[in-house]
Amino acid sequence: MSQKKNPIKLIIIVCILAAIIFGLAKSGALEYLKDRQKLETLIKSLGMWGPVAYIGLYAIVTTTCISVLPLTLAGGLIFGAVMGIIYTAIGACLGLSLAFLIARYIARKPIEEKFGKTEAFKKINEGVKNDGWFILATTRLLPVFPFGIQNYVYGLTPISFIQYSLLSTIFILPGTSVFVLLAGAVASGDMKTAVKMSITASLIFFGLTMITKLIAKKAKKNS
Repeated sequence: MSQKKNPIKLIIIVCILAAIIFGLAKSGALEYLKDRQKLETLIKSLGMWGPVAYIGLYAIVTTTCISVLPLTLAGGLIFGAVMGIIYTAIGACLGLSLAFLIARYIARKPIEEKFGKTEAFKKINEGVKNDGWFILATTRLLPVFPFGIQNYVYGLTPISFIQYSLLSTIFILPGTSVFVLLAGAVASGDMKTAVKMSITASLIFFGLTMITKLIAKKAKKNS
């Protein structure tokens, strides 16, 4: 029975992703992703719906594995440091959660066929079983595996959805905050505010570097 359902699930997910990509291309949204200034203008023109559009677009882009850096910078420029971080975190959380659910419940078989035998997947899967949340910290803070693909691969592991979704969002927040703060500093127009934001971003980046080194050392000891 399950074997009959898998092709249907695959067709459904392919159709959904194709529809999303076609819709983005047809609407010209992909062009906006390439041009940050156009993206800013578009989101600002939506007024009170701007944050909703930003969060939704961030979630969609996350599931497609396209780089979210232009969007992240746009978030800081449009909404400022605090709200930019909040909206970006919500969008990222929705996107990485959706990718996880697609891998676990809709397109598990094709994703397993593509990544199930890779060394990276084996390490992540074993890390989930042996180290629990620590493997999330390792893979989110260290460039061990591409971020977009990780979101799908974790759906193949035994990690719980709540633990994955919550901790992934927490662990990507420091790195994301650096870009949002720097963009917010540029957009502030006030020298004192810009300096404060730049210093905060620098401290976060320094702390992130130290944590990453500690995680790398621990990972080497365990390997």
